[in-house]
Amino acid sequence: MQDLLIKNGKVLLFENNDVVIKNKDILVKNGKIEKVEDKIQENLSVYEIDAKECIVMPGLINTHAHIPMSIFRVTTEGCSLYEWLNEKIWPIEDNLTREDIYWASMLTFAEMISTGTTCINDQYFKPEQIRDSAKQCKIRAVLTRPLTDTDNLLEEKIQEFISFYETRDLNDDLITYSVAPHGLYTCSDICLEKSAQLARKYKLPIHVHFLESIDEIDDIQKMHGERASKVLKKYFDGIHTILAHCVKLDDEDIEILKTMDCGIAHNPVSNLMLGCKIADTTKYLKEKINVALRNRWSRFRQ
Repeated sequence: MQDLLIKNGKVLLFENNDVVIKNKDILVKNGKIEKVEDKIQENLSVYEIDAKECIVMPGLINTHAHIPMSIFRVTTEGCSLYEWLNEKIWPIEDNLTREDIYWASMLTFAEMISTGTTCINDQYFKPEQIRDSAKQCKIRAVLTRPLTDTDNLLEEKIQEFISFYETRDLNDDLITYSVAPHGLYTCSDICLEKSAQLARKYKLPIHVHFLESIDEIDDIQKMHGERASKVLKKYFDGIHTILAHCVKLDDEDIEILKTMDCGIAHNPVSNLMLGCKIADTTKYLKEKINVALRNRWSRFRQ
């Protein structure tokens, strides 16, 4: 790997719990930042970039994605969330091949890299092809095989996850993993319990959709016999948990989430386009719940 010298950039730095911008040079050796100084004079052979009039900053992290689904843009017109999933996306996904998923992932990675995203937290089926494309692009990714049991195939999906995880490259520190029950409205108590067991066994985080639409509130209550946040705490308390969406949290939900090791992946564009409204992130932040933004698109089937 050739060493890199970035000169004359406006470098975004973190100092004293704040963000500052300073004119600095950056020297990268063996893929790692070695120096951040006012003027770096390097005698060795390096590839030099003149970053004048540019901001130099850490790569962005997409905290919730379904990587191959960038090919499904403009399919949401006039649809609610459940209509879109049941009538459009899931039927289309029934016909996706592994080759489709590989090349759709390559397209998405190219778009993300071009706009500064260097790490993606994903949740999609046939993850081996996503992993292959991520390795090809040399991008950081958190991957999984999502779990549901609405089709009575939970054990098959668990074995697919275990096979996927246990065939990982132990020397590849760019690809890491999560356990991903799709959502509390698509996972029974058994599915959630087994998801928690996998997360504890492999010491992995949980990545789950949570209260994106108004319909989920009643659906989760009917399926599990209690409010969604109590179900979440029952199974995932003590496990680091990434919650996608969280549009429909009320005060009681917020108080429960404050007692958990969790963060929210906020999705304003897709939530608005599917009529879900947007999360009250100002309130969540005031309540000391960590909130991140995710990339515009992607959605998951099973």
